[in-house]
Amino acid sequence: MAVTHRSIGVVVESSFGSLDPATGLPDQTLVYTSMPVERDPVVIYGDVIASERSDTRDGPYGMPPEPDTVWSSGSRVQRRTGSVELRLDLTTVGAGVANYDSNYLGQLLGGGFLTAKHSVTTDTASAASDANTFTPTATSTDYAIGNLVGVEYQGRAEYSAVTDNDVTGDVTISPAVSATAALSSATVRMLQTWYPSRTGTTTHSLSFRVDGVNFRTFVFGAVLESISISLDNGRLMADLVYQAACIQDDHSSFSGPIEPLYNSGAPAFFRGAYVVVSSTAPTSTTDASTGDTLARTALDCESFTFTVTNTLTPKGRSNSILAMSGMDVSDVAVECSLTLSTVTTALDSDYFNRQLRQVLIGTGPVGNGLGCALMIPAGYLTTDPSKYDVSGNDIVRQTLNYAQSRFGGDVVSTGAGNSPVRIGLTVGS
Repeated sequence: MAVTHRSIGVVVESSFGSLDPATGLPDQTLVYTSMPVERDPVVIYGDVIASERSDTRDGPYGMPPEPDTVWSSGSRVQRRTGSVELRLDLTTVGAGVANYDSNYLGQLLGGGFLTAKHSVTTDTASAASDANTFTPTATSTDYAIGNLVGVEYQGRAEYSAVTDNDVTGDVTISPAVSATAALSSATVRMLQTWYPSRTGTTTHSLSFRVDGVNFRTFVFGAVLESISISLDNGRLMADLVYQAACIQDDHSSFSGPIEPLYNSGAPAFFRGAYVVVSSTAPTSTTDASTGDTLARTALDCESFTFTVTNTLTPKGRSNSILAMSGMDVSDVAVECSLTLSTVTTALDSDYFNRQLRQVLIGTGPVGNGLGCALMIPAGYLTTDPSKYDVSGNDIVRQTLNYAQSRFGGDVVSTGAGNSPVRIGLTVGS
């Protein structure tokens, strides 16, 4: 009898499915990084796809199905397909790590999004004219339009997004931070930002390997189908689901579970930070010639969920075991639900007025390689916010359910500029 201690590692594929050019089969010699994920969702994944035989017969019996796979050396090659589920927190990289490109968090997010980085990892504002505009010490164009930034003010983390980086050397952000003083002489933390592609591509595809006692399973050609972020006693937890083109076992080569590699930052907590919506509507159906600089309304939000779902469309072909050359993201849906412990009456008519607002969820702490933020640059309500929750016997609550609309408030539509949803993680310096 064997215990079910297990681990899972990830590696970025150099090409979809990691096919060995010599054999046309997935390469099982890749080098994986073991990740600190919750144990229960890590299982032996996938199901066989087969063509059932309904042949004529002379009695009450069946025929074995024909597995959908290829032959190698005179034998069928094992192939399953299916989904891979992971659950982990968003512990950031900490000091000294300038990006997430080689980090498991960046690799996981890159399996479903594109990414953009500022040209600097941190900066100091030399002056601020208002809560949306500051003069950087670095060159203003070092700030990537569309990317998120963070500051700490009065012990709280505050976040916003860059809408313009060339206003007479200043940087403009939206929504506003809480006060002009929050930007004056502030240490500005840069967030690497992930966003959906306009052409259906992702940064890369992924391969996973599950290791345990007496078992080993490989996953090839994995692309992110959904990410859902929720709270576990204040800690942000991300549930990720990937669709895989090929899943194979190599139990005879097991070496046992592998200790995960932990980031040196801190988990993102829904504490010491704000949830804000813009006080007025962002630029949406047209493109701005100057970046949006919207005021903000802080919400008394006690919990939230934030889900991005990619519709994956395989690009089918017959010339490999994968049965496809990749998976395109043919659509993206965002669902953000905020539960307010104090109703905000200014939002009551937003559904019937078709009002758009920027929606930004911050986390604490923010610092050197610390911090996370989630943003819908132009969100619209999908339910009536004036239908308060009066169930139970405690307090009146308000639920805000947002989806993403078109955003045009950034002065460029390259990189994360004018993207409809953004996930940001603070880099180290």
